[in-house]
Amino acid sequence: MRVAITIRSMKNEDQERLAAIYLSARQQSFKWVASPELADFARDSRGESVIVAVQDDIIVGFASMNRLLAFVHLLFIDPEWQHQGVGHQLIQELEKRAKRPLTLKCVTENKAALAFYEHEGFKLLRENRFATPANNTLIKPKTSDAS
Repeated sequence: MRVAITIRSMKNEDQERLAAIYLSARQQSFKWVASPELADFARDSRGESVIVAVQDDIIVGFASMNRLLAFVHLLFIDPEWQHQGVGHQLIQELEKRAKRPLTLKCVTENKAALAFYEHEGFKLLRENRFATPANNTLIKPKTSDAS
């Protein structure tokens, strides 16, 4: 199901809500993160372009990207809003803002995220089994504008 979402750039007053989404999602799904904290969002997104997904004035997800590299660093959806097309809409907006194909890293044991990115058209670029935790680098080839 797709819901009506507005995608916009992050505002300063969004920080608290984004930190809460980031913390909640990581506590539920990222068993490899020893002790996530609210302060992690500000540190982990520093210097990145952050966009937010808003539904009825409620922030339901966000993504951050290094614009120069088109590297998607963070993409998190409020657990109550997952599987409703929010992540898809964030990826579409990141593609519009990027000047090259999007890339990202995803922890190998995060099977749900890997399945999502595959569904979104990302392809395996390389595996790093020796990283802690092991991860895959993915790329989303630019789609042709020819019609």
